[in-house]
Amino acid sequence: MNTFNKNPIFNKPPKFDYNGHDRIQKNASSTVSTILKMSDKKIKPEQRVDFNQPMLYMQTRPLNCTINGQSITPKKQNWSQLLVAIIEHFIKEGNPNILELDHKPMYGNKPFFLLSKPLTGFSQLSNARWVLVNFNPQAIVIIIKNLCLHCGLDLSNIVITCVKKDPELLSADEELLEKSLFSYVVNPVLAKKITQILSAHFSNGFRLKSPIEISRFRRFASENKYEIEISDEELSKAIRTCGIYFESKVYIVSTHIQDKIVKIINVYFKSGANVIFYSEYYAKNEKWLFEANIISEKMLMVILNKLFPKSNFTQTYFGIIKGSIHNVLEKEILRVWGNSLLLTYDHLAERLQYIPFERIKYTLGQNSDFIWNSNKTFSHISRIKISEEEKNEIVNTVKNKCAKHGYISITDLPFEDIAEHNHDLSLPAIHNAIFQICLSDKYDKKGKIVFPKGKTIYALSIMKDFCSSIEKCTLKELLNKEEELTGEIHRWTSMEAGNLYLVRISKNTYVADKYVHFNPPLIDKAIGKYFNNEDYLSLKSFSTFSAFPDCGQQWNLFLLESYCRRFSKVYRFDTLSVNSKNAGAIIKKSCIMTYNEIMTDAVVKAKIELKEEVVSKFLFNDGYMARGTAAKSIDIINNAILLREGRC
Repeated sequence: MNTFNKNPIFNKPPKFDYNGHDRIQKNASSTVSTILKMSDKKIKPEQRVDFNQPMLYMQTRPLNCTINGQSITPKKQNWSQLLVAIIEHFIKEGNPNILELDHKPMYGNKPFFLLSKPLTGFSQLSNARWVLVNFNPQAIVIIIKNLCLHCGLDLSNIVITCVKKDPELLSADEELLEKSLFSYVVNPVLAKKITQILSAHFSNGFRLKSPIEISRFRRFASENKYEIEISDEELSKAIRTCGIYFESKVYIVSTHIQDKIVKIINVYFKSGANVIFYSEYYAKNEKWLFEANIISEKMLMVILNKLFPKSNFTQTYFGIIKGSIHNVLEKEILRVWGNSLLLTYDHLAERLQYIPFERIKYTLGQNSDFIWNSNKTFSHISRIKISEEEKNEIVNTVKNKCAKHGYISITDLPFEDIAEHNHDLSLPAIHNAIFQICLSDKYDKKGKIVFPKGKTIYALSIMKDFCSSIEKCTLKELLNKEEELTGEIHRWTSMEAGNLYLVRISKNTYVADKYVHFNPPLIDKAIGKYFNNEDYLSLKSFSTFSAFPDCGQQWNLFLLESYCRRFSKVYRFDTLSVNSKNAGAIIKKSCIMTYNEIMTDAVVKAKIELKEEVVSKFLFNDGYMARGTAAKSIDIINNAILLREGRC
């Protein structure tokens, strides 16, 4: 049935000469033509994607991508198509982990690969699966990261460069077009007819620059006995005025849909909310928005600009307040926080309906005023109970300790009463709250160590101070102390400090010097019995200690290492890194070779085959390395080849 013949307006085909209604400036036609041909030619600085900071790429588009040096080329230069291209790369190379994606999610809770066609926002893959791609850029960066890790790819081997979208350049053509059409008036009958034709035949949009589209439009009008006697350019302007102009197309969005958008947003703002992020509003209303020809969050943004002209608009959100995203998000989170001491990501997401979950999560993690308490759970410094008296006590304690030692561990602060007042907070939350509320203006914190701003404190220095003050401890106690003092554990730090200030009498035990009585002349003489003409011997070469004098402790390789490190007059000890596997060498102090040169010399003298596996095995078995390191073996092989050839 003919859609238009029902309307009595079209029973008698009217004729229009639109010239009489044209109030545009004389040069408007050429202006519109110029606008329709505009393109963004500005060169933008590119940046490499940091997968740990997805929020940086909200308003970007990808430029280039390589995986293991191989270029990945998407069909279109956007994030969705880049994701598809990366998936296809893994499919093409036969990555075995791809098979798991029928059941495993990469973002959210749904399986990454879908076996049936979704309603919207999808792409079909070469393996007959479907994948959702209708995500914002930061979400796609997260998905790409998760996908690459799942497929066993080191993130250093995927390089993506992108550029920021320039908000001014993005909207320049549209703003100019709007200005040129500001006074343009379309006859109501013609406007209604245009709307009818666009709705019936151009549900996917009318391409404004296309002569073919204009021809089709005239044909549809003619089929319904409607004569349009204006030029193609005038008709293009009229069509543009009747709909929503977005990415070179005109879409018809009904008054009913626009009213629905306004109603939902007004209700949300009346509830106390101040901002709405386009991406989240679109995601949560996508089904009916898409069906109403609002095809993306960018198009939604254009419509919202028209519907809420007095609101504050940015490229990511609009609302009734102004400010940076950082400040706006903090205000919105605190607005819904209420009197709660603790809230989770999910609690806040429920209360902030139109702020993306990742935005909430990122703000809580990056804003130090929000205090991490436990998994996905935070507090805020405004909810922490600390009296002025307690604040002063904290400040004075830190001031005195730093004046004496240069630093203080936050665990040494008087916080028992504060913990009692805030008994629902975890110990890490108490520590972080104390620092943020009482100390952050004048002090820095690294792990658990607090020190004056502008100074540098190293964990090794802290552990040296500790080791110089004790008489005995186990390796486990040493590591625990490092964690207690600094909030971190790096085995080499504790072991290095122990080696410098204590004597290691067994694998697990360190003691102060006073518990060992070394006689250097006699011990050096005993060591010398193992040496012939060598300048060095691996520590594991010492298989018996019957010739060694009594020192108050039982001789073993750990004790021998400690002796050569600090007490011997004739020998020194060296190794690639501190370890508990007795890997290293005892070296005459008269020998000036570096440890790498010693390992190379040992390989050459052993006359072994210069292959990576053979050399790694030799250095490990003979005790020069704690573990086989391929990269180090390759260096030694290269040096050994030169040494054998007499070139070094």
